[in-house]
Amino acid sequence: MKHSNWVIILLLLSACTQNKPQADFPLAKGNQWTYAATIQYHDDDIDSMITKQTNWLMEVVDVIPHGNANAVIVKGFPTDLVWYEGKADRGNYLLLVDSNKVYLSNLPPDDSLNLRIKDPNDQLTDIKTGTNLIFDFPLVKGKTWGADPEMPQRTDSMYAWVVQNTASSTQAAGIKYNTNPDHSIFEFQPGVGITGYQFEHHGTVMKLNMKLISQKIQ
Repeated sequence: MKHSNWVIILLLLSACTQNKPQADFPLAKGNQWTYAATIQYHDDDIDSMITKQTNWLMEVVDVIPHGNANAVIVKGFPTDLVWYEGKADRGNYLLLVDSNKVYLSNLPPDDSLNLRIKDPNDQLTDIKTGTNLIFDFPLVKGKTWGADPEMPQRTDSMYAWVVQNTASSTQAAGIKYNTNPDHSIFEFQPGVGITGYQFEHHGTVMKLNMKLISQKIQ
């Protein structure tokens, strides 16, 4: 086989590797996920527990190529419902997909980050941090990421994302972040995306349980 043919094959393999996270998390413009959410919280005005149920929409509103990465603008990330008190607005978020990693950042309408993601010369290094790292593919049992570098190194599974079981085409992985005051769990299935999200505060009562009920994938 000619040398040029080998070069083409290597480039194609490289492209497949770089695009793998996009296949794991289908983030095309227009994709939507609808969740059924059950929320429990303490209403101080009536000094009583409240349980509410609502549907929640997460959608991809834009995808902007950024060098070798993709800046994906998402409206309505599941974390918007944490500390829900009767009403929640769908916020704007940046999912920065860089190789096998996905970083999450708030994206306020007046933030300069809106301009920066359209500048290919901006490396967005302040976004590509362990604190913002939300998914690190592949999702294999025991894999960890996102520990706070300013905290002493721990020997337990606290204060970092931990994959509880390996993801497959038929089974979602549970990814847990556990702290003393609260814990969060994302459920993620390759090719589908986030299939569930749970949050629970261990002191002041706040429980959130979200399950995917429908999706629209391009």
